[in-house]
Amino acid sequence: METNALTFPNLEKAINDFISDFINTYKGLLIRDDKKASGDLLRSIKPIEINFESSKYTGSISLAYYWKYIEYGTGPQHIPDKRQQYWPPRDKILKWIKVKPVIPRPNNGIMPTEKQLTFLISRKIHDDGIKPGKQFTEALNLTWAKNKNKISDAISIDLQSNIDLIKI
Repeated sequence: METNALTFPNLEKAINDFISDFINTYKGLLIRDDKKASGDLLRSIKPIEINFESSKYTGSISLAYYWKYIEYGTGPQHIPDKRQQYWPPRDKILKWIKVKPVIPRPNNGIMPTEKQLTFLISRKIHDDGIKPGKQFTEALNLTWAKNKNKISDAISIDLQSNIDLIKI
């Protein structure tokens, strides 16, 4: 065996298991915290690949672009001159209203239309922001705590296997 042809099959499996466990944990936390209105985010969470480059293993997943708003929230966006330019996309808010479903309350006996409700929710998000959810971070911490020994053991086994193959 060439000294630069090291293999780490146990580590690759441990990383694959870590990614699968993370995805399941993250989905569970999103469901627990009722962050699943349309289910688009849940369906978007998929493993991509494991890469070995420059002596580093990395694993990747794909997510819907808006996961970061759920994770980190948003602050208020007080821009007085062009307010509506910086509002959340109304088409997405309307879809969320229909899927959730959001049940409006009458104001002075008048029930708001979907368009009015979309405007009110968009304005509220713009003015007050969205609280961070932190499900991604929680899932990562839980998954790491559960898998760190498995990953460490996999590295030890693979290193010993590689050492055993080196002939002096």
